[in-house]
Amino acid sequence: MEQLGRSPARILIPCGGGGLASGIALAVPEAEIVVVEPEGWDDMGRSLEGGAIVPVAADAPNTFCDAIMTPLVSPITFGVLSERNATAVSVSDAEVEEAIRFAWNRHRVVVEPGAAVGLAALLAGKVSPINDTVVVLSGGNVDPALHARIVGGEA
Repeated sequence: MEQLGRSPARILIPCGGGGLASGIALAVPEAEIVVVEPEGWDDMGRSLEGGAIVPVAADAPNTFCDAIMTPLVSPITFGVLSERNATAVSVSDAEVEEAIRFAWNRHRVVVEPGAAVGLAALLAGKVSPINDTVVVLSGGNVDPALHARIVGGEA
């Protein structure tokens, strides 16, 4: 908000248990909140859509977005995001890889898989950009060899 000089219109936020997303939702009540999760680990999205907390399926697919692989969202974070009418989308590992490449090739920013999901949703067209859209890139803790393979197009 300080960099923009105003509240952003939309914020895309990586979501595991929902702590980061609900904190941002409370701090920026004017913004549209979009949580982004890995495919198959979209418990917050399914919970928001259904109006009650839904756990991740026992046979959820593997994902390299391990930082946001939570089997069940918190009632507190679900309540905040539900009250704020947050929406959710999910992205594939391939879409996340493309976002990691984009962040590196365009901006020389190292982004870990779980932190790149919001950018992946934007790049994949799952969320349309509007003026003052903010994408949270919440970490850079990625194995250097994995990062090198992804940005080299070999992952």
